Amino acid sequence: MTAPVVVGYDGSDASQAALDRAIEEAKAAGSSLVVVTVAPMPLDVAGPMGFGTLGDGFATTLPPVDPPEVGAAIDAARVRVEAAGLSADYVAESGDPAAALVREARDRSAAAVVVGHGHHSRFGRWLGADIAVEVERTAGCPVIVVEP
Repeated sequence: MTAPVVVGYDGSDASQAALDRAIEEAKAAGSSLVVVTVAPMPLDVAGPMGFGTLGDGFATTLPPVDPPEVGAAIDAARVRVEAAGLSADYVAESGDPAAALVREARDRSAAAVVVGHGHHSRFGRWLGADIAVEVERTAGCPVIVVEP
């Protein structure tokens, strides 16, 4: 089997269009899919956690738990992928969506990454809000950006 197609999916219109395109790409290439769903985290859970604690020690850190919308997005993607007759791996993460997509693409030697294009302001792009641009810049494989 050929290298998989990695697709970012969060249930938005843009990601639904990306999933449809990824399904087409995977069927044409005879490959599988890797569906990546990422819940953005406002704080870096791997960073120092000693801020604002009382006493001499650090607060006990609990493992991060993905929000319920991540599971719902994966379930919705699974229905669409199975209806298309394809197999897929489903990856749920919390953190930076662009970094997660690039990591999966590199780890799996992906044939391509498919992402939906969210229309962001110039200020939003400056702050790094444009996931598609970041994935295109760093993926190391072809990136297909799909309009919703």
